[in-house]
Amino acid sequence: MITSVDSHLARLAVLPFSFLVITALKRFLANGHHRHPLPPGPIPLPLLGNILSLDTKHPWLTYTQW
Repeated sequence: MITSVDSHLARLAVLPFSFLVITALKRFLANGHHRHPLPPGPIPLPLLGNILSLDTKHPWLTYTQW
């Protein structure tokens, strides 16, 4: 019985720590990780992204066109 209580307490202790790490990482990436603007890319589709924009036979032609 004691081990199960310790296990639950350990899980509860990890949740706030992981929330803090994720929040700090998001702020770091948003505040200037990309100092130069990125070039425009293809417009992604919802849920699929750009997977349908890739040419599977000659991908370097698609990359060059982008």
